[in-house]
Amino acid sequence: MVKNKVIILGSIAFDYIMSFGEKFVNAVSMDKVKEEYQSTITANSRIQQFGGTAGNISYNLGLLQVGQVFLFGTVGKDFNNLGYKDHISQFKNINLGVDLRDNDFTAACYIVNDIKSNQMIIFHGGALDHNKDIDLTEKIKDPENFRYAINSTQSVEAMENFANQLYKLGIPMILDPGQVTVLFPKNVLIDIINKSQILIGNSYEIKMIKEKTELNDEDLAKMVDAVITTKGAEGSELMYSDEQSKIYRINIPIAKPSKIEDATGAGDGYRAGILTGLLLNMTLLDSCRLGSIIGSFVVETKGAQTQYFDINNVRKRFFETYKYIPAELESMNA
Repeated sequence: MVKNKVIILGSIAFDYIMSFGEKFVNAVSMDKVKEEYQSTITANSRIQQFGGTAGNISYNLGLLQVGQVFLFGTVGKDFNNLGYKDHISQFKNINLGVDLRDNDFTAACYIVNDIKSNQMIIFHGGALDHNKDIDLTEKIKDPENFRYAINSTQSVEAMENFANQLYKLGIPMILDPGQVTVLFPKNVLIDIINKSQILIGNSYEIKMIKEKTELNDEDLAKMVDAVITTKGAEGSELMYSDEQSKIYRINIPIAKPSKIEDATGAGDGYRAGILTGLLLNMTLLDSCRLGSIIGSFVVETKGAQTQYFDINNVRKRFFETYKYIPAELESMNA
């Protein structure tokens, strides 16, 4: 049986990015004693971009054209008329299974950058808050054909529901709790980790997971097949244990981009690379290395879904970085 399908779960959002030509500290009036705050920010530019963890991962998988991608989530009335549907539907391998809420807006992230690169961020969940109502057991009729599902950052309730549904369906799960890690009750987080095959997060998130659960590396290595830690410019780490419970750690260097414009979405590109590698039956180590390659393309443009690459670009950069090309990647048609 060829398991050539993956499920992408997480946020689908619009990113509104603005620039402020001054320093935030000069535009803020704050009295902590009286608990009074006032700030007036006049943005001198604004761009709208497609974003969200699930959307970003899916976009990269669309460029790679490996397997069938099933993107599930909840969007609002602006999803169609602001172009997100057409944008993500351009890829023939992406199956868009979103629920539309006519009385709400698609999730939005408003980001203002000042001249010191400080950020002011406001996030509105909107329709995303209804992800918890999605029932995958009703949507998935052939769970045996799915290689993996990635359960990425969204509400705790939605992530817990999806974990239980995927476990019931028998679909292996990559758990990616991200910044909502701190919101999980300890027992719920431990239960979801136990139902996962792979745990992924950045250094801070993995640290928070261990603090929240009171589990150490040895404990995690017994619960999941692997723990993947992304470290930004320092690369990433793959940790796993053998049958004798010996822990192995493999450091994976970053792939060098041609230029660096914007790091937004690089981690989502990394996740898309891992999923692609697993769909191609590559080893998990090679899949992580492929993740680094995809992440390097993301940072070359401004925005998480503006980059372009094809399999020839990927193979070339993989060889330049790691001095070999996995056979599974080599055999792919351009």
